[in-house]
Amino acid sequence: MGSERWIRTDTILLTAGLLLIGYLIGNVILLVFAAVLIAVGLDGLARAIAGRLQLTRGWALVGVSIAIFAFIGVVFAVSAGRLVQQLRDVSAAVVVFVQQTHAWLINLGVMVETDDDDGGLANTLRDMTGEVMTWGMTAVGAVASLVILVVLTGFISANPALYRGGMVRLVPPAQRAVVEDTLSALAHAIRWWFLGQLVSMALLGVAVGFGLFVLGVELWLGIAVLTALLTFIPFVGPLIAAVPVVAVGFAAGMQTGLIVLVGYVVIQNIEGSVIGPMIQQKAVNLPPALLIAVQVLLSVIFGVVGLILAAPLTIVAMVAVQKLWVEHTLGEKVT
Repeated sequence: MGSERWIRTDTILLTAGLLLIGYLIGNVILLVFAAVLIAVGLDGLARAIAGRLQLTRGWALVGVSIAIFAFIGVVFAVSAGRLVQQLRDVSAAVVVFVQQTHAWLINLGVMVETDDDDGGLANTLRDMTGEVMTWGMTAVGAVASLVILVVLTGFISANPALYRGGMVRLVPPAQRAVVEDTLSALAHAIRWWFLGQLVSMALLGVAVGFGLFVLGVELWLGIAVLTALLTFIPFVGPLIAAVPVVAVGFAAGMQTGLIVLVGYVVIQNIEGSVIGPMIQQKAVNLPPALLIAVQVLLSVIFGVVGLILAAPLTIVAMVAVQKLWVEHTLGEKVT
């Protein structure tokens, strides 16, 4: 009885210690996971191109990497200054929109006007918006993290078999087939999720930007880029992106604002009806309540980075549980 009690106590202490270590070095773990996520996506893209063009995986990976860096370089060279200015204008438009909404709610009697020293809701949002728009752009830590992320991604994507084989050799030989099967399932799920998010980002970014351009909204480029980037975060990202989209639309006029609002909802429904089911069929079906709960939890603990990586981390956890516990331990087939 005492032995069982000591085993249970040791297990609890070990678990608590691992959780504490994970919390203390959580940002490092998330950075490594982000590198693995991007590397898996690049590997899948390189393998697909190599199969179609009869190239080796290495040359396909080099071509993909060069194309990505060239695209980013051309975009920044052509429109970096304009994009930064438009993002600043978007920030100002959001502040004006919130001020007008606040005044409208006061006139309706929904909110009470306060004369606080802090400047009220509008000033608070102005400060938050300014911080969000400039977050990480001048911080040395953010630049260093980006460099480390690129280097890690390059090494992992160049020779993923090396790191995968190292992980497999950490387990007893009798269990290596199970680990191999689990890692293959994880790679498949992450690749399809990554591809689905890229397609969603491109679809929403291009559709929103083109719609605003047709309506004559000058800030269409900044809104398109911001919408595409935020779409990478499932559920929460599109909701956040809706604020500047609607704010810029109503800043151009009531009719334009209503058209933009309806159009954004339609685009979101099309994306949710086409891209979402494709990801669920190829990767894993993410329960919305579970994902949102994980997003809230990780954003509270690790901030913006936790929010961004919550979805792929949830996919990894779900696939690991399905493979290691449900299939290989309980003997039940997951469909």
